[in-house]
Amino acid sequence: MQRSSQTILLVAASAARRSWLGEFAGKNPPRDAVKIVSSSGFSLERSRQLVHGDIVVGDLDSPAQADAMLQFATECAPGIGAVTLIDDPSARWVQAALKAGVSAIISREPSGEELRLALAAADAGLVLLHPTSARGLMSAQLPLSDSAGDPEPLTAREREVLRLLGEGLANKEIAARLAISEHTAKFHISSILGKLSVATRTEAVSLGIRRGLIPI
Repeated sequence: MQRSSQTILLVAASAARRSWLGEFAGKNPPRDAVKIVSSSGFSLERSRQLVHGDIVVGDLDSPAQADAMLQFATECAPGIGAVTLIDDPSARWVQAALKAGVSAIISREPSGEELRLALAAADAGLVLLHPTSARGLMSAQLPLSDSAGDPEPLTAREREVLRLLGEGLANKEIAARLAISEHTAKFHISSILGKLSVATRTEAVSLGIRRGLIPI
């Protein structure tokens, strides 16, 4: 049964996206008492403010946001519904998100009906996946451990980017260090995650250290 009072936390880097999500979430379906809270990023403090039956909606427009969403969902108390808007997530990321308790994974340009269903799934504790995510998850042969096969070799530039990830640099800082665009930096990071078969930057760094790709 749906509670009479509920908090929906909307996390999106763009103020316009937060406004759009907030307008939709407050009235689809109509809610007797809903508190809409908007934020440009995830934080441990925010996760502690949510209680059973609340919902977090994450608009994930970058690998960093996708990583942060996984960490946030893991930190939330049981019973928190989580909806993610993300384009072309890897099967590894989808698997990690479901393990973290994410209820719905849909595209960043959903129809009104898709978003309504995603919120309903989060309310009911069900799981809703975009067809491409579901097919990717079913077709992927994900290893049970990091030792199950060698990763595809990284290029020289990708190894440079991975080492900078190991230093804790953000995309913009990596781009400046290597004299490349931020878009190119994001492309390299996405390629690294795919080749190493990991879902987050943290996992990539951890595996890079274990495989000697990042000096310690």
